[in-house]
Amino acid sequence: MVRFAQFNASLNRNTAGQMQADMATRNNAQIAAVAEVVQRLNPDVLLINEFDFEAAEFDAAFLPANVPSLNFRRNYLNVSQNGAGTVDYPFVYAAPSNTGIASGFDLNNNGQTVVLPGTPGYGDDAFGFGNFPGQFGMVLLSKFPIDTANVRTFQTFLWKDMPDNLLTNDPTAGANNLRNFYSPAEQNTLRLSSKSHWDVPLITPEGVVHVLVSHPTPPVFDGPEDRNGKRNHDEIRFWADYVSGQGNYIYDDRGRRGGLATSDRFVIMGDQNADPFDGDSFDNAIQQLLDNPRVNNTIAPSAPGGVQQVDEWGINPNHRGNPAF
Repeated sequence: MVRFAQFNASLNRNTAGQMQADMATRNNAQIAAVAEVVQRLNPDVLLINEFDFEAAEFDAAFLPANVPSLNFRRNYLNVSQNGAGTVDYPFVYAAPSNTGIASGFDLNNNGQTVVLPGTPGYGDDAFGFGNFPGQFGMVLLSKFPIDTANVRTFQTFLWKDMPDNLLTNDPTAGANNLRNFYSPAEQNTLRLSSKSHWDVPLITPEGVVHVLVSHPTPPVFDGPEDRNGKRNHDEIRFWADYVSGQGNYIYDDRGRRGGLATSDRFVIMGDQNADPFDGDSFDNAIQQLLDNPRVNNTIAPSAPGGVQQVDEWGINPNHRGNPAF
């Protein structure tokens, strides 16, 4: 049996290079706490969301150089945290994220186009929200080899190229229609992924498993046009199409087209920022996966931490869904 886990670890920082510096030490309390959780759970495959991507860390073959993921393993995962057993992930994958990459457009329509990283408003005008390139990125850690030759990334896939998308075919009337919110030039430039979409094949004892990784934008922090909610919906739809034979329109960053074969096995990983009962999703976005016949949704992982967390905020009574999920 292969155990998969994901962790929104908030291993992001406010300035470029800061996480690199923190990972180079062995005494950062937050990183140590994250490492202890990983050590005690010890999954075989681990996706960490909100892990700042340092472009210099990986070469063209996706081999780790020295920071920060190598230092996370060497300085924290390979060192016992509070008596927990050490854990090692010899195989790592990370790639650029759309977060913090300047679009060159006024994407929040506030009358200013901000292109200088770190300045107010820059994140809102970037392809994905971030104060610098790579902020809030992702990293995949694995005990099993990665078939690097067949990794596919979809960072630059354009939103408009998804048939019946909510960017150019938005059914919402009036000012709430995204065709009225974004200019034609913006529509021709906007990328679908707020971070990226990855298809990372792993060579496991159970055979090849495609790990499908993404972190769609939260469906909030916008206006009545609901641009983030609609983008979240279509980011989730991307995988629904990819796994179910509806992905002929899809192209990856190397120009290869199509989705998975119906015989391929996969695990979808990532913070989808969508809930089947609560929250601000557009048009029940997560049901595109939960109701997908190619997706096994018979088991919903549960834990007491979810109940405890929402109890602290006093919102449990207002939830329709079970917070343990």
